[in-house]
Amino acid sequence: MSDKIRQKDKNNISVYIQGGEKKVMTKFNKKMINVLATATLVAGVATPIAALTAPTAIHAASSYESVYTPSIDSRQQDNATLGRARITVSQASVAKNSSFTVTLPKGFTFGTASKGAVGATTSASDATYGLGVYVDAGDNKSKATTDNPFPAEPLKVEQLTNNSARVTFNFENSLDSAKVYLNFASINVAGPSNGPVKASIDASSTSGLTSGEVAIANVVSSGQVSLSALDTVSNTDNFTATLKVKEQTAASLANNNNIKLKLPSGFKWNAPSTATILYGDLAPSDVDYKVDGDTLTVSLKKVSSKETTFNLPISFYVDDETNAKEGDITATISGNTTTDVSSLVVGSYGQIGGGVSVATPTTILAGHDEQKIGDIVIKEKVAHSFVSGRTVTLRLPEGARWQSTFDSNNPGENFVGSFENTNGMGNVKVSYTDSDKRTLRLTFNNPSSTTDPGTLKLKNVEVATQPGFSGDLNVEVAGSQGLSGNVKVATVKQAVTLAAASKPTLTIGLGDQQVGDITITEAAKEAFVKKDGSREVILELPTGVRFASTPDVKVTAGDVKVKSVSTDTYGESDKGRLSFYIDSESATPSTITISAPKLTVDRTVAQGDIVAKLKGSAVSYTAYKGATDNTQNWKDNNTAAAEVAIATVGTPAPGATKTKATFTLGSTSYTVNGESKTADVAAYAQNGRTYLPVRYAAEALGVSPQNILFDKATSTVTLIKGNTVAQIKLNTNLLTVNGTVIRMDVKAVTNKNRTVLPIYWVGRALDAAVNYDATAKTVTVENNN
Repeated sequence: MSDKIRQKDKNNISVYIQGGEKKVMTKFNKKMINVLATATLVAGVATPIAALTAPTAIHAASSYESVYTPSIDSRQQDNATLGRARITVSQASVAKNSSFTVTLPKGFTFGTASKGAVGATTSASDATYGLGVYVDAGDNKSKATTDNPFPAEPLKVEQLTNNSARVTFNFENSLDSAKVYLNFASINVAGPSNGPVKASIDASSTSGLTSGEVAIANVVSSGQVSLSALDTVSNTDNFTATLKVKEQTAASLANNNNIKLKLPSGFKWNAPSTATILYGDLAPSDVDYKVDGDTLTVSLKKVSSKETTFNLPISFYVDDETNAKEGDITATISGNTTTDVSSLVVGSYGQIGGGVSVATPTTILAGHDEQKIGDIVIKEKVAHSFVSGRTVTLRLPEGARWQSTFDSNNPGENFVGSFENTNGMGNVKVSYTDSDKRTLRLTFNNPSSTTDPGTLKLKNVEVATQPGFSGDLNVEVAGSQGLSGNVKVATVKQAVTLAAASKPTLTIGLGDQQVGDITITEAAKEAFVKKDGSREVILELPTGVRFASTPDVKVTAGDVKVKSVSTDTYGESDKGRLSFYIDSESATPSTITISAPKLTVDRTVAQGDIVAKLKGSAVSYTAYKGATDNTQNWKDNNTAAAEVAIATVGTPAPGATKTKATFTLGSTSYTVNGESKTADVAAYAQNGRTYLPVRYAAEALGVSPQNILFDKATSTVTLIKGNTVAQIKLNTNLLTVNGTVIRMDVKAVTNKNRTVLPIYWVGRALDAAVNYDATAKTVTVENNN
């Protein structure tokens, strides 16, 4: 930071700034005193261009600024008009007869000026060379007294050499700061090199002034011309634009110099309209052009004496649709004039239609609502592509809902987000279609784009996501406007993750079997939800696995708060459940650890992984809230926010044997591995299926007696064979194999107070081959393991 020293003296404020410049401002209006030339040269004073070299701020008595630095070319010229500079002299820093010297750089000399012409003189009537000097003396003049009058000639200017002059103060600036203006109005130029032209300011250390330098011109490549295309349009056949041509120096575009603009294949020029002169000394009729199919040649009939800028209205058309390519129409620049660009976009070509894009997809959380997706931009390819009354539809995948349809079964025209449009694309009606309202329909009423394509941006759009959803969230685009495709609006990640420290092997039929720590980690702050009464977190175990006791649950990272830990199953005795409640949402992502839980595994659990699922309204908010009709599938099928295998059952159920059994319909006699046996109920056929008593069916299927279980409360038969658990509920056609429900074409029933099973279906479930011999009326069941 620069040091600042503020001094208040009457109406003056002096401020020192870094680098040694001292800016002095006065509150009074000050009159410009023209000492040696016309005052009109000061009228064009512009904003300072650059700070100049000077001593440190504590010693600075004057500062130098470029007021105007024109561009000139490198050719030799006499009496050229260069720039202006301003010297600010701080209050009370110079005494009478103090002076400084102005020196031009090598290759520049003072030009001569006829009497009355612009230039600097030693007196008001004696024109000698091309340096004009003016002073704004401020209060030093306005507060002069009779005893101390202000001099008629406050500055004296003397030419020392052909490129240097001395300026002497004939007054003291004790009352106010002063500004001295140097106007380099008539300078001879002798072929300088490219770059800035700087005049040096030298002063004696006893003068109260500081030395420095100031830019008075900038030398550019001879003949350079700047080109730009304004007011370009997009269209399907005809195009207009404005070509802006700017000479960097006078006479850049003359002496047979020209600029050629060649259109790409498929386009041709029309004849341009009359040019408009913006700056310079030429007339519109001096701008010449020629059209030759795809090439437009621009030149000047006269040589400009000043830098000339003009606008030329141009137009072109599609000549061959088979060769014209959609997108930007870029003209190639050539000719014998140096230009600042080699190509120029003069329009955009396209067919009727449009597109949908998302510049920056967001990252959102699964199982949450009010999630903002990336801004969706709907854009015409060319102006007037969209037809009034036609639609663009945006359909979310099954795992997501628009916030309005999540909140309400009948959202009407409600839309959570905002619209931003250009070129008359804002008159849009919102509606939702499909039974689950996943499709947002936008009807464009009277779109009125100008010469440019119209756009409609959907900003701050919110959606709700399914707990089990993850990956890219893509929107399907369709509708009667003819748009189609898919666009990614967000990436969905799990709100919480579930991890197990280990995966031990457990044994069926045993209790108090310990597993490793289980951790629940938030992916972002407030991933655990506490709103609308949604605070519960549930860790659910599979059927047949329960918590032997309530484990310790603690927050091990972050600042979320939990309470009310319980393993109450609320009557679901076949399934383990650990629950707790979120007492305070997190400000930083948090981790909850369930320490060393112990499990009881009953004999119905099949061999394989024990998978714990994370559920509850605090982690699966959208499965428990929202409009029921529009999100019913979430509530039915996808309530888990995460899952992980916390153990495995590695001990197969004992007693499985390889058998071949034959039963005769209507007979109580049967054989197992060739050994004759007698049943208390005969096998029989009904509805095209053979029924066997459960005990004999199990024996035929290789199931040992201890692995035949019957639950009277639910009328359910469970058969365990190796890693397969088959369950059949009496008087239903439901067969469950390792948790998967299969619908049989007949029911399991009782006959003569005995449970009888359809052997065909049970055989399939337990990997046995069942064959029926219609002639012998026998059923053979062959166990494969």
